[in-house]
Amino acid sequence: MPGTEPDRDEDIRQLAYRLWQEAGCPEGNDVQHWLKAEAIWLNDHPEPSGAKPAKAAKARKPRKSPAANREL
Repeated sequence: MPGTEPDRDEDIRQLAYRLWQEAGCPEGNDVQHWLKAEAIWLNDHPEPSGAKPAKAAKARKPRKSPAANREL
């Protein structure tokens, strides 16, 4: 099935490998190449328009405890 997680990860892995090769195969930059490849992949594969973004958590008012109402 297209768009599944293993396909996504494999696409990103291949792209990161290509970026690493183009950079001259430097040691120790694997995370940077993965993140750059992931950003490129996400840009090329936007979420379907029917997908709803996650809702932000609402700010809650602090609760007053009974101890807060008592005078010290």
